[in-house]
Amino acid sequence: MAHPVDRLSDEQLRALLMTADADGFPADLGHLWSVERERYRQTLRRIPPACDDSAGLLDLGSSRPWVPFFTKLLGYNRLVLNTAYPDSGMVDPRPRSGRFRQHDVSMSVFDVERDPFPFPDDSFEVVTCLEVLEHLAIDPMAMMAEINRVLKPGGVFVLSTPNAVRYSNVVKIILGEQPLGWTPYNGMDSNRHNREYAPHEVTQLCEAAGITPDEVTTFGAKPHGIKREVLRRLVACGLFVFRSCRRSWRHDVILVAGRKTSPVQDRRPQWLYFEAAEYINATKRRLRKRRKVETLSPEEAPATLLRTGSAHVVSKMDRIVHS
Repeated sequence: MAHPVDRLSDEQLRALLMTADADGFPADLGHLWSVERERYRQTLRRIPPACDDSAGLLDLGSSRPWVPFFTKLLGYNRLVLNTAYPDSGMVDPRPRSGRFRQHDVSMSVFDVERDPFPFPDDSFEVVTCLEVLEHLAIDPMAMMAEINRVLKPGGVFVLSTPNAVRYSNVVKIILGEQPLGWTPYNGMDSNRHNREYAPHEVTQLCEAAGITPDEVTTFGAKPHGIKREVLRRLVACGLFVFRSCRRSWRHDVILVAGRKTSPVQDRRPQWLYFEAAEYINATKRRLRKRRKVETLSPEEAPATLLRTGSAHVVSKMDRIVHS
């Protein structure tokens, strides 16, 4: 059976997008569609239609233009939006009003890596995390663990995030440019791209969270002018001989679709976390062999590291991180 998104033409999908409430939204919806058309199609195709009227979808880091697709196209009458920035204009703080009265659409304000999700276990058939992972600065597995908790067994998880090993990043390096996307400081918080991931890393992240990826793919290559396009093609030819990263994993956006198959497998995978508490404790044992040292938890470690102010500890820590 064809997915609902494949039954509609580009013009029909654009018309559906234009029904989103654009009041206060910081972008023109028509321009958004022209730039992100492939993103909408590719992402929506991985989200199953609602199985019944009670099916629930949780959209983390929500953006208002997705709402008509979730409700009218995919049929989710119970939709929970999330944001840590209720005044940003990205999500209507009163989504129950106006055009969504026929649906149970609500907004929940919480920080996905600092706060427990305010929902019972096994609450949702689908959780989406679209362009959120790269903004996390503290504890991405906190979010993944909570996603596992609120997903029903067998529930679907769909994630998209910029691809750290995309061809265009290699082109930027060749041109002497900083490859990481969206790096500006706003003076208030760290809502920039704090870490971008390679496709195999996102696979490992999902598996650590008890989510089995059914599909890990990449798509998209935004135009950046003739010079960059020529370089991109040359880079693609040059990297063809390196089999460690398949060519299909070199496009701009990583897209993962998977299902909850087990409890969380590894809350702090070693490839992702540096255990500062463990290092600080070992350092203190060496420096203060005759003194009893209180053992630190991982949560206490960053603050303790700042309090020590020890050039020896900081320099040693820096050498380990960069070795």
